[in-house]
Amino acid sequence: MAFIDEVNSSLAPPPPSSQLEPSKVLHLRNLPEECTEQDIKSIARAHGDGDVPRVLFLSRKHQAFVEFKTLEESARMLAHSIANPIRLGTRVIIAQYSNKPEISTPQRDEVGPDGSPLKSAGDGGKVLLVTVTNVLYPVNIDCVHKVFQMSGKVEKIVTFQKQGKTQALVQFQTAAEAAEAVPRFQGQNIYSGCNKLQIQYSHLSDVTVNYNNDRSFDFTNLSLPPGELSLGIAGSSPMHVLGSHGRGALAFPTALGGSRASDGIMGDFFTGS
Repeated sequence: MAFIDEVNSSLAPPPPSSQLEPSKVLHLRNLPEECTEQDIKSIARAHGDGDVPRVLFLSRKHQAFVEFKTLEESARMLAHSIANPIRLGTRVIIAQYSNKPEISTPQRDEVGPDGSPLKSAGDGGKVLLVTVTNVLYPVNIDCVHKVFQMSGKVEKIVTFQKQGKTQALVQFQTAAEAAEAVPRFQGQNIYSGCNKLQIQYSHLSDVTVNYNNDRSFDFTNLSLPPGELSLGIAGSSPMHVLGSHGRGALAFPTALGGSRASDGIMGDFFTGS
């Protein structure tokens, strides 16, 4: 079981500690909004012999994983939390053994929009989280769709800004199509020298789309309303959204493979090479 599965399954009531195998890793839940990683470390130090080796803090999930050096230390904190509930702010922390023997801390760019670890290639999934860096030209539904349809049938796309980053969630029809897209487009530039793609698996199994417009589109449900974010082109298909802006083709840079925008925004990608 991956950490992401353990986090997602934690919405259910925790099983009795007696049903879980002892582990050096404790899973802490019900953390308050104001909780910090330092708070978690301070609590853990009070029950361990010195500093704890690793802490995985999922702030938006109000959860954390704490890895102690020994089973005795984790058992000590668990026993204390049962006998004397640990309070932090207005909440009582729920502690239990983790299903994992150790923590594999994700890198900063391996965390999804809600703070959860992203799936690795081995975990699979049909939803990708795409981050576009060095953005010099617009990233919209038309642009994203033209790139990723080269690896399979794209069902849904949502574009958004997070912490100054331009990102998109791309949902394929199958996990196999998503798996093909990751190595194919990872590290590629959409245009020559700019709009670089960083691709990872999202923790989401399905993307929710409420409107079909220049920011989100459900290709499996073309009857969705345009919503407030629409460009105001009722009935336009996603393949015509970009051109509807009136942006001249000559304003676009050289696309992947060296073709100009007038030959197709994705250049050689769009021809399948």
